[in-house]
Amino acid sequence: MKFFFHYSVEDFTNSYILGPDALLIDPTTFDKEFLTMIEDNNLYIKWILITRPQKLNPRGLKTLKKIYNAEIYSRPQKVLDFPSNPLRQGQKIQLGELQIESWAFPEYSTDSLTFLIQNWLFTGDLLSAGHMGNTSNSFGKVNLMESLEKRIFSLDTDLIIFPGEGPPTTLRSEKLFNERLKKDSTPGYVG
Repeated sequence: MKFFFHYSVEDFTNSYILGPDALLIDPTTFDKEFLTMIEDNNLYIKWILITRPQKLNPRGLKTLKKIYNAEIYSRPQKVLDFPSNPLRQGQKIQLGELQIESWAFPEYSTDSLTFLIQNWLFTGDLLSAGHMGNTSNSFGKVNLMESLEKRIFSLDTDLIIFPGEGPPTTLRSEKLFNERLKKDSTPGYVG
């Protein structure tokens, strides 16, 4: 399988492309370098997965849709006025050779998803190296930590996490070193 990575220095975000059929995850900034990478590798974007339609994750979508007739998949039915195939918690879809399972974490955001593809987890801004997505209060943080522990931290520790921002990491590293995920570091946590 081909794997391509684009880092935008403009907004410090990551985009990923998996092949041989071109599946793009989070088209953040669509710049000349990104287009050159796609074209130089003879890729044609067929599908786009959006981890979160807010923020910077779909920023390059308007330009992409002018060039490629790609189907969009996300939590809501529309992303930046483009129709999207809405996905729900635990739904599995087959796109080319890839089986994708979508996971919702409403404790973090009602419109976001993470995508499990083989032993890779694409988390958007939910989980990254040394960091967990922000919640509006400490109660929300505890709920999110419990959900992550039940649903992600119970998986194989060799799982590779590809975040929307920052470097890739592994589940093993996050279990050992991510201070934001330690229960005893949460003010008011009882458990």
